[in-house]
Amino acid sequence: MKKLLALLLAVVMVVSVFAACKKADPTATTGPNATNPTGTPEQEIVFEKFEGDFIYKDSVSVLASSWNPHTYQSADQSYPLDYTTSGLFTFVYNDYFHPIEGKDDFAGYVIMPDMAASMPVDVTEKVKAEHPEFGIPEDATTGFAYTIDLNDYLCFDDGTVINAQTYVESMKRMLDPKLLNYRAEDVYTGSLVLAGAKMYANQGHTVTTDNGVTGDYTIADLVKGDDGVYTTPEGFKISIAVNYPLDWTGGNTLKQYVDAYGDQAFGLSRWDELVALMDEDGLVPVTDDTLAMLSATTTTNPGWGETDADLPNYLIYDYVYPDGVDFSTVGIYASGENQITVVLENALSGFYLYYNLGVLDLSLVHIEKYDSLLKEDNGVWTSTYNTNVETAVSYGPYKVSDYQLDKSMHFVKNEKWWGYTDGKHVYQDPEDGLYYPMYQTTEIDTQVVAESSTNKMMFLKGQLMGYGLQAEDFETYRNSDYVYETPATTIFFLVLNGHMTAIQEREAAADFDKATTDIETITLQSFRRAMAITYDKDLFCSTVSPARSATYAAIGNLYVYDVDTGARYRDTDQAKQILCDVYSVDTSKYANLDDAVASITGYDPETAKVLYQEAYEEALEMGYITDTNGDNISDQTVTITYSLSADSDFMTTTIDYLNKKLAEVLVGTGFEGKVQIVKSAPLGDTAWSEQLKAGQTDCCLCGWQGSALDPFSLTDLYTNPAKAYDAKWFDATTVELTLNVNVGGPDKTEMKEVTMTMKQWSDALNGATVELEDGSTYNFGDGQTDVDTRLAILAGVEGEILKTYNYLPMMQNASMALLSQQVYYVVEEYSPVMGRGGIAYLKYNYNETEWKAFVDSQENGELKY
Repeated sequence: MKKLLALLLAVVMVVSVFAACKKADPTATTGPNATNPTGTPEQEIVFEKFEGDFIYKDSVSVLASSWNPHTYQSADQSYPLDYTTSGLFTFVYNDYFHPIEGKDDFAGYVIMPDMAASMPVDVTEKVKAEHPEFGIPEDATTGFAYTIDLNDYLCFDDGTVINAQTYVESMKRMLDPKLLNYRAEDVYTGSLVLAGAKMYANQGHTVTTDNGVTGDYTIADLVKGDDGVYTTPEGFKISIAVNYPLDWTGGNTLKQYVDAYGDQAFGLSRWDELVALMDEDGLVPVTDDTLAMLSATTTTNPGWGETDADLPNYLIYDYVYPDGVDFSTVGIYASGENQITVVLENALSGFYLYYNLGVLDLSLVHIEKYDSLLKEDNGVWTSTYNTNVETAVSYGPYKVSDYQLDKSMHFVKNEKWWGYTDGKHVYQDPEDGLYYPMYQTTEIDTQVVAESSTNKMMFLKGQLMGYGLQAEDFETYRNSDYVYETPATTIFFLVLNGHMTAIQEREAAADFDKATTDIETITLQSFRRAMAITYDKDLFCSTVSPARSATYAAIGNLYVYDVDTGARYRDTDQAKQILCDVYSVDTSKYANLDDAVASITGYDPETAKVLYQEAYEEALEMGYITDTNGDNISDQTVTITYSLSADSDFMTTTIDYLNKKLAEVLVGTGFEGKVQIVKSAPLGDTAWSEQLKAGQTDCCLCGWQGSALDPFSLTDLYTNPAKAYDAKWFDATTVELTLNVNVGGPDKTEMKEVTMTMKQWSDALNGATVELEDGSTYNFGDGQTDVDTRLAILAGVEGEILKTYNYLPMMQNASMALLSQQVYYVVEEYSPVMGRGGIAYLKYNYNETEWKAFVDSQENGELKY
């Protein structure tokens, strides 16, 4: 699962006990003396018992106000779900109880059924024959349909049974078209796509589409109504986009161009009439008269150089998804009381099937409680599911026992969770050789602690399990016996707003002073390119967060593309070459690609100065800024609002640094002293991303976390309009990319130059069959082609992402944190798959009574690290 991540986490201990370890599978044993799952029924193994209370003491910067699995949008909101949910399948270390032949214990991992009773069974041929409505391709024999048997003792924390119908009904609610659930897209975009899910979830909804992109309609195709207003042949609304972003105008609007160039490029005889007819969205109905107004504007001046044949490129039409779609057309159904069948639109198999089935895990809800908490007001549905103790539901190892908004959250063991008695959630300790149940932690206490100084004080007093080192701590603690460096998947980009329409609306507000302030300049490509090379990323990281490292890529160095060998995408020739291409490195001057990549700094202040001056001159010409006194300095300050989730000392330090270095580079340019990054008000755990995506704020250091074992799925985050940060000002469905790829499938080589849009490349890479206008079809999913072809496509898309300058790579995420002397990791070495085993494998040196006595015995009650 991928989650939005804002740069808040320097003040949070990233002991990360969550990510990789979900749960397992019962075998009818009870208590701490469980029957050896790998031995004979008579062979009994005595497990070591844990005596006392063991409380994991955590802190977060922002505490979720809701953790509804159908609506969560960020890592903050999903935090409680890491403790309160289980999965169909889970990752556990290989050991005596979960052996891998020929591999040392704890050197690898095992994918183990958890809520599932066994591994999936491929039933593609059977479902294709029995259910043609799911549209499995005629030539498909595997990878599109699976049955999954469930264990027969699954239940929620109140004892309510979980069976196949629970999964089906939960998915029905997640995709319910009237609820508009945020996470619905998880099962109709990305790697795992349920057949029919998109049509069901969007039924009755209207999607506005750019005719210049699709080319669906000419003027002659349109149908005139009795009122003189044209519609599409299907009867859908179609409009002239006057002040609405278009692909034809490069993501800008026609009005922006007319306002900027006037009679130099356009005919203005009927322009004011056309503008006067705009609705609040900048659209005008299509009539004979409005088409004449448009033609008079765009075709009568040779400076613009168009004819009436170009008029359809200014049209926007509505596509209305048909109503009456039945849920039976969605690719999930109960094929038995405890068996579900899932039918996919994109082929998936093996590891990537198990890995991506996690999107089904988080769809699961307690049906009766979920329905009782839905409320409708004037057609808008809301839910209070998972917003407090009374509405919280668990089917994982812990449940919420106390919750205070913006203050704290407390978890206790969920005694109804089968994993405590199943005989599978056990391990043999690699040090002492004894047998233990997982999840020694009996309670989890989470507090909101925004400031790193407070975290540090509490940690040294024994009140927190970890403390993430700040820049000022490294000299003191970096060599401590208790310090752990933890790499992470996230690349933190400085995402730059390019939503011109939203920016102009902000500038038109009554309280905006255009004489002193400007925002429009940040949309200029020259300005964005300058920002991209303004900062020495190594120095930036060492100053604000030394555990993190400089980066110049869109995909981080932790992503594994071969789960069997652990091979990483960033180490491939394809990934190295694309960085050299993007940063114009002449590889012939270096002994190898490694040396060529090592030469990249992403920092060039002199070229940045040239670009800032170019941006200054462009901004003057466009009227974004002025220079009334002729001093060659902008009258306006370009004010870039940072989208702040929550405020902290760390964020102050970070933004102060960004401004300081920006000011240094701007010296000698027309923007000297005239560009500033300012904080927004604290926007909370979802609004920071919503505001950024809507163009209401202008930048943020943020990125995506997760999917460390599926880098190919990341392309969807940048090309899918439903997910991309920049979807309002960059349309990946229209940007074409030509790659020389193997189209011969996995078993033979047949190289061909193929041109598709970025979105089509992403879809094909993630298992969808993409059909082009010439009738050719392409599928580059796992198992559909060779891995080198998939890597080449991934690299090609990554390069295009970087060239947009919407995402300026700054930092590869990582943390260096102190771990409390109260606990230790069963396995200390970090694994991209297992992390350090999560809370399942965390062990305690002291129970709570012993720990309090130990802390009290220290000088001034303060621990030494």
